[in-house]
Amino acid sequence: MKSLFAFLLLLFSLFTSAQMIKSGQWRGAIVYDSLQVPFIFEVGYPGGEVPEITIINGSDRRVISNAKVLGDSIIIPLDPFDVEIRAKYTAMGMTGVYKKYYRNLTIPFVADYGRARMSKNSVRSFAPIEDRWAITFSPGSSSMSAGVGLFKQRGYIVSGTIMTEVSDYRFFEGILDGDSIKISCFDGAHAFAFMGKRTDSGWSGQMIYGNGYSESWEANYDADAELKDPFEMVNVEPGTQKPYYDLLAAGEGKDAIDPTKYEGEVLIIQLFGTWCPNSHDQTQYLVNWYKKNRDRGVSILASSFEANYSQEYGLERLKKYRAVNEIEYDLVLGGKLSKTGAAMPFTFMQRIEAFPTLVILDKQGYVRYVHSYFNGPATGEYYRTFDRRFNQIIDALVAE
Repeated sequence: MKSLFAFLLLLFSLFTSAQMIKSGQWRGAIVYDSLQVPFIFEVGYPGGEVPEITIINGSDRRVISNAKVLGDSIIIPLDPFDVEIRAKYTAMGMTGVYKKYYRNLTIPFVADYGRARMSKNSVRSFAPIEDRWAITFSPGSSSMSAGVGLFKQRGYIVSGTIMTEVSDYRFFEGILDGDSIKISCFDGAHAFAFMGKRTDSGWSGQMIYGNGYSESWEANYDADAELKDPFEMVNVEPGTQKPYYDLLAAGEGKDAIDPTKYEGEVLIIQLFGTWCPNSHDQTQYLVNWYKKNRDRGVSILASSFEANYSQEYGLERLKKYRAVNEIEYDLVLGGKLSKTGAAMPFTFMQRIEAFPTLVILDKQGYVRYVHSYFNGPATGEYYRTFDRRFNQIIDALVAE
């Protein structure tokens, strides 16, 4: 009888384990028409039967603890963005879709167990890279723009980021393959691929953002490559400019903000979007900063500009965004995604350069600083430089 019970228990164990997604490393890919954008994720079960998903890009680890398994399917919410992966799984693979609800966009998704992020095809020795590149996107065109690549190399494995004046592209990872570089980033809201070849003078290639959305780039090594200082891109004469608070909360209607609550305080206004990974990076910074500084006579007011806009949608997104990020400062709905719309509360700006943007007010309610784009955690020393400068500014304003 005991042996029969043990046999049945074994069968039950085999059956139940067959229903679980295999633990370990998987290679996922967002499938565009021109190529797949690969990323690595790990599956584990630290709390029991619910899988914990960890998305890996270079040194970045994003843990997702609220995935749902329904029969042979898995739903992976990519909070705080209005995005998720839905897929059917087998012992060694997954097939499904990557859904961006805020864009009404559905893209194929596949995954394979145990595969590397990218495979090296060339038998030739790889072209080594140096850590800093001066990059030109869309060279020779009216939309030409500058970037700075910050890369690290370990053998033929490459990691790093690309900074631009609309914020950084977060954490890339990939390989050097002969005379080629192949790196990718998947942060939940975006899947990017940066592909290129070594040339006589440097590098050139394509940056792929999505189906039918790419641009060419050229680069060379430049140890002194820099972008404009985000604190210096907009100059404001002290004591001359105050925001229109009704426009900061235009998505909620008139009188949604009571400006008198900020009287006598240093006010940090964040212009952001819940769809934006750089905004999320900055939000996490502000959440942690505010917990330590809220009793110093400082306030934060974050105004959101949303894609796929309606008031109902926007307010629901803010409610979830607040909960996911544990935000304790003020959040309001600014309106529809628009760089000109986000600048309307500030008559000295025709448009903002990027989401997120910070506008810092002194105790008298006048604008003193504008921070036009964000160098996030992927940028290393630039992120630490922002932290130092931001705190110096707030310290000085609080002391006035």
